[in-house]
Amino acid sequence: MKPTAYKLKIEDLVRGRYVRSADGSEPPHLLTPWNQRVTRARIMGTVIDKFVREDQTYAALRVDDGSETISVRAWREDVPGLDKIGVGSTIDIIGRVREFEGEIYLVPELVIPVEDHNWELVRELEIIESRRKALADGIWPRPASSEKLESSTPSTGAQTTVHPEYLDEEPPLPQIPDETKKKIFLALEKLDRGGGATVSEISRELNLPPQQVEEAMRVFLVKGDIFEPTAGKFKLTR
Repeated sequence: MKPTAYKLKIEDLVRGRYVRSADGSEPPHLLTPWNQRVTRARIMGTVIDKFVREDQTYAALRVDDGSETISVRAWREDVPGLDKIGVGSTIDIIGRVREFEGEIYLVPELVIPVEDHNWELVRELEIIESRRKALADGIWPRPASSEKLESSTPSTGAQTTVHPEYLDEEPPLPQIPDETKKKIFLALEKLDRGGGATVSEISRELNLPPQQVEEAMRVFLVKGDIFEPTAGKFKLTR
């Protein structure tokens, strides 16, 4: 069963704290200013910039909901889903929360075009109600540091320009064939006795070169399909 996709303002994500457990005993997650432990999020906003590589191996959208902006990134087979979204479109996104070099971004699972803008008001009211309940339970938002605010929030009246080079800051992920992905997931499920399975174990089980398995595991880690509970051992996240 997938973790809950929390309906959030983008500011809750970019001002949150990304946590990786020291011993790798649990999947990484984001702790929002409202003390929500988030691995999947649902946001609604307007696309203000878009970048797609010519070879269709990588795409990124910059989405703004009035509170902050965030990058939504896809690779390989997931690129067409972002490519069909135009700048100026309002979209509702469910995605996995990830971090790269200090920046929080989303890897989309579902992108829904929003035609009726009344849904933006509905979402706003849903989030207000969620925050009201949190306050009633004695949960107060953690203030962001002034340094974080300065780096993430443009000054009043300033025009924000997002350059494609900024969006395209990650190297492309290798393409893993669907059949290989399926085999590795099945092997991982079979070999995991509670503590995970190693690359060498999966390699022997499938009779695949260790380098091929290791490359695939790196892709699965980035996409959030697996996590590393202890050094060198991997588990499925779902």
